[in-house]
Amino acid sequence: MRIIILAFYLTFLTESILTQSLISTKQVNQFIFDIVNEKEENIDIGLWALIIAKEYDNSIDVKKYLNKLDKMAEEIKRMIAGREKDMDKFLAIKMFIYEAGEWNNYKPFSYDLDDPLGNILEHQLLSNYIDTRKGNCVSMPTLFLALMERVDPSIQFVGVKVPLHLFCRLRDRQTGDVWNVETTNRGNPARNQWYIENHRISQTALDNKLYLSDLTKKEYIGELIGTLISKERRSGSFTKALEYAELSLKLSPGSDVGLVQKGALLAEIGNQKLVEGNLTDEEITYYKTESEQFINRAFSLGWKPESKKEREEYLKSVKTELQKRNTEVE
Repeated sequence: MRIIILAFYLTFLTESILTQSLISTKQVNQFIFDIVNEKEENIDIGLWALIIAKEYDNSIDVKKYLNKLDKMAEEIKRMIAGREKDMDKFLAIKMFIYEAGEWNNYKPFSYDLDDPLGNILEHQLLSNYIDTRKGNCVSMPTLFLALMERVDPSIQFVGVKVPLHLFCRLRDRQTGDVWNVETTNRGNPARNQWYIENHRISQTALDNKLYLSDLTKKEYIGELIGTLISKERRSGSFTKALEYAELSLKLSPGSDVGLVQKGALLAEIGNQKLVEGNLTDEEITYYKTESEQFINRAFSLGWKPESKKEREEYLKSVKTELQKRNTEVE
């Protein structure tokens, strides 16, 4: 009897392990377009950010980076040492990321002051941030979110956006406090008013919840897809870029990035066809009208293009910070 029971148990255990393996394989082999059918509560930001990275560069091993995230989370859980408060867990993740110590092999993560705007698109990928430990306002909040959902998915920790910038927000269940977490500044708090003033956010944009509102996980992934859109636009693959823009809008219908990108891409596709001589008068009207529709929708929500002055002011502040850090090192 014992032999029969043992055999049954071993068979059950083997099947269980195989099932887990199949589920894992299914997860890592998904494509970014599969996210449409995923339930919001099942979204793993770390996983889907890495699927985006693989979509960008097919050589990226999603499973390898998922294992790295899991190992980081396990180390953070050891640092927490059984403490249950939201703030304790938040501070442990913050320490793991930004403070040099045994927990991160004395190699903390930091803001990439050499490419602060993430103009090198690879630098926006979560996989690149994990490898180089230098990130930007796309990759840095993504890592924080991915670690939090592994340490304690019940904590109310979400992504938030302002013009051309992503950060996180913590809603502390024990105290009721709400903290904006600026991941490009070592995870320190930042007031809503600071973002409004520094990013010149209009009241219209606030009223329409275009900025400074909690993002769902799908909406956050919709913003990350902007990297794929930019890649295809830069290469002149406007039709592929348009597919990504439409996916971004499925996940986040009110996204300024999705709306503006789709409007611009429709115009570019129309111009391309016009040059090739493959456009009827009716089609010319279609591309012009559709393009304007999406751009105007973004304007109506409170979006505005970044001015040259705003970009120069930001880069100047980054240069000042870089000089300051170089002086400290010397």
